[in-house]
Amino acid sequence: MSARATLCILLACLLLAGGLWQPHDPHGIDLLARHAPPSFLHPLGTDHLGRDMLSRMMVAGWRSGLVVIVVGAIGFIGGTLIGTVAALMGGWREAAIVKAAETFIVVPTLIVALAVAAIFGLSPLTAGIALGLAGLGPYTLLSNSLTRRMMGQPFVLSARAMGAGTASLTLRHILPNTMPVLFAYVGSQAGQAIVAYAALAFIGLGADPTRPDWGAMLFEYRMFVFDHPMLMLWPGVAIAVTAGLLNWSFDPEKQPVMT
Repeated sequence: MSARATLCILLACLLLAGGLWQPHDPHGIDLLARHAPPSFLHPLGTDHLGRDMLSRMMVAGWRSGLVVIVVGAIGFIGGTLIGTVAALMGGWREAAIVKAAETFIVVPTLIVALAVAAIFGLSPLTAGIALGLAGLGPYTLLSNSLTRRMMGQPFVLSARAMGAGTASLTLRHILPNTMPVLFAYVGSQAGQAIVAYAALAFIGLGADPTRPDWGAMLFEYRMFVFDHPMLMLWPGVAIAVTAGLLNWSFDPEKQPVMT
C-alpha cells in the first residue's frame, strides 16, 4: 500500500472516529472553565462557554467526513455510470447526455447547495447530496471522455473484433483504465467539498447551532478573533489541512495503464 493510500485511510479513520467517541461532552457547558488554555484535560483548550474544543473539533470532523463520503459516492458512482453508458450508447443519446451534463455545470455548486439547504435544512447528508449532485456534471463529462478514448485504443478494438461483448469490454478493459483517473479526480472534489460545506455552515443557512461544524465554529468564534484567536485557528487549520491532505492523498499523476 502506498503512502498516499495509507494517509488517506488514516485521515478517514480520524474524521469518522469523532462520531463514535469524544473525550468530553461536546455540548457540555462549564462557565468556570471558559477560555481555558490547552492542558492535559483539554488539549485544545475550551471556548467561551467552557466547552471542550477537541471534542467539538472531532464531532465537526466526523460531520465533514460524512459529507465527503456522500459527495464522493454520488459523483464517482453516478458520474462513472452515466458517462460510461453514454459513450457506449453513442449517437444522439450520448449527445443528449453530454449536453445535459454541460448545462448542469453552468449552475454554480454553492448555489445548488444553498437552495437545497434552504428547502431541506443543512445537515451532512443534505449537504453531501446537494454537493454531489451539483458536481455530477464534471464527473460525467470526464468519464465519457475517458471511455471514448479507451474505445479507440487498439487493444479494445482487437477485443471487440474477437467477439467480446459490451459488458466484457467495459469490465475487463475500459473501467480498469478509466477508474484510476476518475478516482484521482475524487480527491480534488473531496477537498472542495470540505471547503464548500464549511462555507455553508459559516453562512448558517438551516444549520443546527447545537451541532458543531468547522464553518459554524468559525462564525461563532469570529468575535474572539483578537482576544482568543486560537478558537478560530483550530477549525481554520482543520479545514485547510483536511482539504490539502485529501487533494494530496489521491495521486493525480497516475494515468490509466492500457492492458
